[in-house]
Amino acid sequence: MVALQSIFIKAYWSLAALGTLYFLCLAALIHPTAQNYAIYMHKLQLTWFHDLTIPEQFGFAKNQVTPFFIPTPDGERLFAWHVLPLGLYSSHRDPLIQQPTGVSSSPTSTENLRLLTSDPDSHLIIHFHGNAGTVGAAIRPGYLRSLSAAQPSKIHILTIDYRGFGLSSGSPSEEGLITDGLTVVDYALNELNIPPERISLVGQSLGTAVTFAVADRLIDRTPPIEPKAIISIAGFSDMEEIVRTYRAGGVFPILRPLRTYPFLVGWFLQFLRESWDSKTRIAEIVRKSGKANLVLVHAKNDYEIPHDHLETLWISAINATVEGGVSKEWVAENVKTEVFGDESSVSVWQKGEKRIAKHVVNWGGHNNVVSAAGTSVLVAKALGF
Repeated sequence: MVALQSIFIKAYWSLAALGTLYFLCLAALIHPTAQNYAIYMHKLQLTWFHDLTIPEQFGFAKNQVTPFFIPTPDGERLFAWHVLPLGLYSSHRDPLIQQPTGVSSSPTSTENLRLLTSDPDSHLIIHFHGNAGTVGAAIRPGYLRSLSAAQPSKIHILTIDYRGFGLSSGSPSEEGLITDGLTVVDYALNELNIPPERISLVGQSLGTAVTFAVADRLIDRTPPIEPKAIISIAGFSDMEEIVRTYRAGGVFPILRPLRTYPFLVGWFLQFLRESWDSKTRIAEIVRKSGKANLVLVHAKNDYEIPHDHLETLWISAINATVEGGVSKEWVAENVKTEVFGDESSVSVWQKGEKRIAKHVVNWGGHNNVVSAAGTSVLVAKALGF
């Protein structure tokens, strides 16, 4: 009996210690610096012992990638990769490998970017990655190759590390990342002279929020700038909802222990400094656009960001085309869904020249969905190939 009592006491104090640690961690996240690290995780580079200025270390062919820096209007320097599609690289390999390696101080004079700018049928994807890591972290080099796989001679990729990530200067913030995204688009438009109809924005996870924010700012310009396609992969509706539903490591829902205390959840959420309100921005993009081409992709087995977020974005976009709006139930009953076996299902809403497509992929989770073969195909189709 004494031994059993001892076990209960130890269990009690262990649970009390875990509870105390949990609340201390939440309390720490109220502090702006800690919250900034938790949202962006920009110090977790995930490319230790590798050199981002040598893309060959990440599985690319020699000089397939051009590393360079892009200056922002507010004085930061963004590290960028231009990735040649492999088919195009293969047919021009000899002159490409004769070029100097490493960071280019004059990227527009490289053979790589000449191949992009001189081909009127080429297309440029501007890619925004998720939080943590760099352009070369984990599976990112693999999916930077796969995004152009369905059209391996025409689809170029331009990707950046946001301020505070990798070799880029500065510290991340919502407004800062939006500035970074606009800077890259302006570089493509003004330095590379690529017209908007040959540019598409593709974001994954946090990058979807950047994508929607950048597209929203572009359409507010005079004259409005509309990219060929806006593609969201594993996106979320807004920061408050992602904090409510996010599962750390795809397993632990960070606010689940507070589910019986909604006032505590509300108290904690009031300290969020960034909104990343994609559900509002996607609606504004569709409302103001004359020819919106949106593709929303999410894996059914995404345990980090539940695919309920996809439904919120989807309904928000559709409601921007219908006076008075429609319900989720009405959309489910009236929008046809095409099923591709065990791969995915696709639903498309068309209103005039505005097209909003929802792709629910059965597999791939939060990260691997972007490198799936089916994703490569739908990206190419959205770009008009």
